[in-house]
Amino acid sequence: MKGITSKKVVLLVDDTPANIQVVHNILKDSYTIRIATNGVKALDLAKVFPQPDLILLDVMMPDLDGYEVCSRLKSDPNTREIPIIFLTGKTEPEDETKGFELGAVDYIHKPFSPAVVQARVETHLTLREAREQLAEEKRKVDSLLDNILPPAAVAEIKKTGSVIPRRFENVAVLFTDLVSFTTYCDKHAPEEVVNDLGDLFVAFEECARAHGLEKIKTIGDAFLATAGLLEPVTDPLRAAVSCALALFEVAGQSGRGWQVRSGIHMGPLMAGIVGRERYQFDIWGDTVNVANRLAGVASPNSVALTEEMSVRLSGVTVSSRGAVELKGKGNVRMVEVTAMTQNASV
Repeated sequence: MKGITSKKVVLLVDDTPANIQVVHNILKDSYTIRIATNGVKALDLAKVFPQPDLILLDVMMPDLDGYEVCSRLKSDPNTREIPIIFLTGKTEPEDETKGFELGAVDYIHKPFSPAVVQARVETHLTLREAREQLAEEKRKVDSLLDNILPPAAVAEIKKTGSVIPRRFENVAVLFTDLVSFTTYCDKHAPEEVVNDLGDLFVAFEECARAHGLEKIKTIGDAFLATAGLLEPVTDPLRAAVSCALALFEVAGQSGRGWQVRSGIHMGPLMAGIVGRERYQFDIWGDTVNVANRLAGVASPNSVALTEEMSVRLSGVTVSSRGAVELKGKGNVRMVEVTAMTQNASV
């Protein structure tokens, strides 16, 4: 038998002492029993912590009858989830129908059978516990989805059950990775590396959200985000550059002496969910590849863009790198952004 502190709490509401005594004797060894002799007191006791796990509610009571008490409990967000079983001598179908319509889960008819009372109470407490476990699992799944998918993708999954793969136009892709991360790994314990990198990426995610970007994923020591993909952004390219420059500051404030480099490119891409057991939202296309390769040749604490892309920006400090060879693209004229003027809005 469970200890006293772990017993479920049953609120018994009845104005007849004999009925209270009978039900109390049936349940007292298994549950903590609270007693209300009228509807007003029942409404008060239903809110007392710890709240009842179940309410046994007499139908025929003066002032507030059981139906009215049930209606008020179900209309209150603080008590609506508590299962209510009516105790009644009324056996007409319309009486039971009314109770179920008000939100009751069951009826126990008088005179009381100890076996029936025990069984009904145990059944509905078990059902409530199962519902709470399902709700908790749903919360965990929702939290997991929020961690691995962009918010708009999560919303689409909840609405339709999937995210339809499709082509997006004018999306700014930001790749940021750590400079000399392999050297850092060689000098630190694995758990320290994982913790430090985890803290950094959490800060990166917050920074990305603040600039209107959506985190897509992390790849080793690289952080991938987009502007203008699933959520609208007025100027995706400027938002991405502004975010990249802010990430330099975030990395510098980590206390680890880290520097980062970024590559940004804008254009069309494909996006969708891949995988079955460990699925993730991902993006593909030449725009993604160019951003990745630009990040690979960028100088520390600079944002690499193609010269063609940089002409779309104003209010930034730019230095030319000339022609740089990018894998699969040949020689591409590249520039690096190292600052954005304060009056250049994102």
